[in-house]
Amino acid sequence: MQRYWWVNHKQTFKHEISGRYLWSPKFKTNGDRNYFYDTMSEAQPGDIVLSYASGKLSYFGIVSDEAYTALKPKEFGSAGDDWDNEGWQLPIAWHQITPPIRPKLIWDDVKELFPKKYSPLNKEGGGNQGCYLTEITEQIFQTLLQYSLEANPILFQTILSNLPKSTSSLHRQITEVKRVVKQRIGQLQFRQAVLNLEKVCPITGVGNASFLRASHIKPWRACDTDQERLDPYNGLALAPHIDQLFDQGFITFDLDGYLKISAACPPMLPIQWNFEEFVEKMVIKVPRERQKYIKYHNRFIYKN
Repeated sequence: MQRYWWVNHKQTFKHEISGRYLWSPKFKTNGDRNYFYDTMSEAQPGDIVLSYASGKLSYFGIVSDEAYTALKPKEFGSAGDDWDNEGWQLPIAWHQITPPIRPKLIWDDVKELFPKKYSPLNKEGGGNQGCYLTEITEQIFQTLLQYSLEANPILFQTILSNLPKSTSSLHRQITEVKRVVKQRIGQLQFRQAVLNLEKVCPITGVGNASFLRASHIKPWRACDTDQERLDPYNGLALAPHIDQLFDQGFITFDLDGYLKISAACPPMLPIQWNFEEFVEKMVIKVPRERQKYIKYHNRFIYKN
């Protein structure tokens, strides 16, 4: 399964980007293990790494091989004088993010997504001193990258053609990465287009993008063409719990935009989740472009 990582590397940033790698010692100066160094050996080919330095995310990378034991790069110079000479080196194919993302500028929108432990950013949205390579969730990755996507819609299509293919297994992994990345591009484009069209959840009124899902009306897997998959009229901006009900067919909308509740839905749920007042009321717009998707959902997804 593809994993997502974040690296804070201000001191060694230029050398690691130009050298297409990450490097860390294996242990702290007192000989103890360090979570942020142990992660180097956990990253696998195909994983995605976000590069943070000088207050911004300006590169992302694809892990191209497993970490191996290597001496501290000579180009580091005086950086890391206190580090052991032996450490982990992780090959990375880096690609520039244009424009770069400055998490501090959007901190109020994303801070709740970051964990209390092993977070790469501190409570103010600046770099967490002492953090090197740490795992992040896919939600953090997608939410942050959406801020750059509109200006660079082919952000993830620049995987280098010369990624190592020394084994058939790695070749298959790289092929899978390219497939997943292509799908991620589509999902992010779809999300951005839906949020631009919809703005808020029509049932809860939530308008913070960090807490909205771009829900497909006709599911991604059921779409016949990429046009259907990426069509913003095939989407609704929904709060997560409403998205779950919609995705599983416990609620739907008719062609006039009225909210319908399935008989299969637990009867107390609309009351417990505080949306009973919207049942049988018009809450969404259903223009002509959206009608075919609503018809599909009502026929094949809704538990009628």
